[in-house]
Amino acid sequence: MLLEEREIDVGALRPGMYVSRLDRDWIGTPFLLQGFLIDSQEQIDEVARLCRTVVIDIQKSHPRTSERLAQLGPRKAARYALPVLAEIARTQPRPAEVVLEAELPMAREATERAHALVRDMVAGLREGGRLRAEDINAAINPLVDSLLRNPDAYFWLETLRRHDSYSYSHAINCCALMAAFGRHLGFPDPAVRDMASGGLLLDIGKTAVPDTLLERNGPLDADELLAVRAHLEHSVRLYDDSGAANAAVRELIQTHHEREDGSGYPAGKPGDLQPLLGRIAGIVDTFDALTTPRPYRASISKHDALQLIYRERGKLFNVDLVEQFVQCLGVYPTGTIVELSTGEVAIVLAQNPTRRLFPQVMLLTDEAKGPRLAGFAKLDLREMPKDERGKPITVVRSVEPGSYGLDPKQLYL
Repeated sequence: MLLEEREIDVGALRPGMYVSRLDRDWIGTPFLLQGFLIDSQEQIDEVARLCRTVVIDIQKSHPRTSERLAQLGPRKAARYALPVLAEIARTQPRPAEVVLEAELPMAREATERAHALVRDMVAGLREGGRLRAEDINAAINPLVDSLLRNPDAYFWLETLRRHDSYSYSHAINCCALMAAFGRHLGFPDPAVRDMASGGLLLDIGKTAVPDTLLERNGPLDADELLAVRAHLEHSVRLYDDSGAANAAVRELIQTHHEREDGSGYPAGKPGDLQPLLGRIAGIVDTFDALTTPRPYRASISKHDALQLIYRERGKLFNVDLVEQFVQCLGVYPTGTIVELSTGEVAIVLAQNPTRRLFPQVMLLTDEAKGPRLAGFAKLDLREMPKDERGKPITVVRSVEPGSYGLDPKQLYL
């Protein structure tokens, strides 16, 4: 059921207005219910201490506030409500709608289109152009459609794709990761599309930052660090000028560098004062930055990146969100090269949502790490295949790309 709602600054709050959502999680606030009627100035002061904006349910508000709300701009209908963190921890996996092989052609077309559009978008911004809402939607919608059907298709293709410019690759990867994570969390499709839009634009403001700073192989001084961090302000300005006007996407972009312990920027807010989508974006942005090669450092494997983020749960990132992110991608994410208990080396082809430790893999070598004479072969570890001794075949460890002469981008599987 659609609700008639409007997001307002806390300074516009008046007694008689019904607050249906905050710009932060309800946990840690004195408000016991998800929704309450403002009945005093003291209540307004308490909300202002905790939030900058709130969402008002017009239907549940007192009629005398209607005139005041009418002065605050056009009405916005809420398209979805996001769960609280306690509900996220109980997320059930969403099964793929189509098999990997059937989705690959559509995922390939959507990915190529997204890369082309983002290349044009970034080039235009560097030449003084403006971001346009229609270009954002054109880039994300076919990709999100594919990810909703089967996220493994994108991540498999991205494993085989040779890296484009970091600006383009990071934008597309964060778009896809946000959509895949929102899908995993059971968010409604409109929320998944908002997450994808925000992921695409997380660092769009870096088009206003000199490449010499972004690619510096060494520490930045205080002024240079401020210049790089100013990309957040540029990103928000570009988004505001695009005509998209989506408060959730804007807030996601603005807060994705905040951290759970308050050590992030620009506001240094602790986790319980951060919006949910911003906390999610912080995890996604970090994961892709770690797994994508940069001019000044090599990338690390997806498995190792997950382990690093997992070690920072409760400090830099929310515990429940990290747990779910690992569940979303799998302990051994799609595209990870792994060694099996047989000694064979394989690459993870797809996840098994209900058994994340038992993915579908493609065998690349024999037991002695030599080329397979019979060619590549698929193996579904969920089916508990046995080795020559009758023991189930399992993943022993992840293997760095390049080990044993194996580079996924050169396999042409």
